[in-house]
Amino acid sequence: MAAVPGTAVLRASRIGMAPASAAGNSRLIVPGLAADDAAGLARSYRMGWFLNAPEPTVESVLATRPEAAHHSDAVLIQREVPWARILAGTPMETIAQEDYDQLMVFLRGLGLHVSILVDPLDGLDRTRESNETRNAGRSLNESSLRTLHQQWVELLASRYKPDYLGLASEINSLAARGDPVLFANIRDMCNELAPRVRQLSPATKVFVSFQVDEAWGRPPIPPSAVDQFALTRSFDIDVLGLSSYPSFFFNAPDEIPDDYFRRLQVAAGKPVLMAEGGWTSAPAATGETSASLAQQAEYYSRVLGLLDAAQAELVILLLFADLDIEAYKRAAPDVDVEGLRPFAHMGIVSPSLVPKPAANVWYAKFALPLRAP
Repeated sequence: MAAVPGTAVLRASRIGMAPASAAGNSRLIVPGLAADDAAGLARSYRMGWFLNAPEPTVESVLATRPEAAHHSDAVLIQREVPWARILAGTPMETIAQEDYDQLMVFLRGLGLHVSILVDPLDGLDRTRESNETRNAGRSLNESSLRTLHQQWVELLASRYKPDYLGLASEINSLAARGDPVLFANIRDMCNELAPRVRQLSPATKVFVSFQVDEAWGRPPIPPSAVDQFALTRSFDIDVLGLSSYPSFFFNAPDEIPDDYFRRLQVAAGKPVLMAEGGWTSAPAATGETSASLAQQAEYYSRVLGLLDAAQAELVILLLFADLDIEAYKRAAPDVDVEGLRPFAHMGIVSPSLVPKPAANVWYAKFALPLRAP
């Protein structure tokens, strides 16, 4: 899932502070098994969420993010390329200044380690290109557009030097069910970008994310002839990103296999990070109940344990605070936001920042010291 529509249009200046490459094969790392005491004595990963706020307003960001920063040390900014302005002739440096400069100051001023993911696909349908790409009537199958995309990513890398830089999100879904030509073009673009990013920002780690539930072929996802575990070796990356929303595929968190993340880690031969995920506290069949809230807390215990076992480097989940869907509708009446509803209750606090039971699980993990790499 991509950044929530509406959030991306908040200008930083308004906040006030506001084929597989040889290189990819030569950078293989096989992580060791987690130490027995890893989960109890320390955490191997920084922790945080997407930037999304309960409402798509500057006021909501300013109210929510400082509170989230008390319980996190990382944040992920996931956005599409701003094609409308780029194709209209606005200089990329101007867009970055307006959309990112003050925002980065604001987030880093809260003590957060910032990572960025530039999303080439539609966050709610990974077989399609991004909303801005489609709205412009363009495609990354055009070499000229790929060149502009690469220039935008290179600007973000050199200007902001994020901890991690994502080049594609849930890219295996496109390979499994989408246009093979588009997949090949995006894969090759990512592999061309990776060494360039490392040159521009040597401390930045490059990743793409894989949709874990899709890779495992969890129903109702249709089967695919693509070996999505082997596909992880097609990208020149430093770390493999994982995306998983198991509440859509399992009845209870304890049904998630013990090697759900580890299998992809071993297949890739790379360290892993959690790039997005969550478990709703308000399933469609029942709404939010005491049982569903308890189940969400069980998910947090389960997923953090699995990430401990996989020795994840970073854990980013979708939401700190639940989304007010009606507020998003009011802010963007011409945008269909109903696709966000299944994700809206994946936060660990309500839109008014009242903690849910899952918050206690997260807070306890975050209180552990961060183990030195």
